[in-house]
Amino acid sequence: MVENYLDLTIEEVYDVITNINVWPSSFTQQMKTKFLNGMINHYEQREEYEKCAKLYAIIQRLENNQSDIGCGGIEPN
Repeated sequence: MVENYLDLTIEEVYDVITNINVWPSSFTQQMKTKFLNGMINHYEQREEYEKCAKLYAIIQRLENNQSDIGCGGIEPN
């Protein structure tokens, strides 16, 4: 049961990152990359390689310092 919640949470975060492009304002480029790599590992284990590719593309844009990554911010409540 707990794994289902983890999967649902990761799916929600995936949607926010790939569709809305928002990150907490305190996340540095290094934190974003580490987080995305963790998500890639999760999706590799589930053989969801299309999602891995999309997340990898975001990492590439982060490493190239493209300013459109995480331009929005979410402040904690």
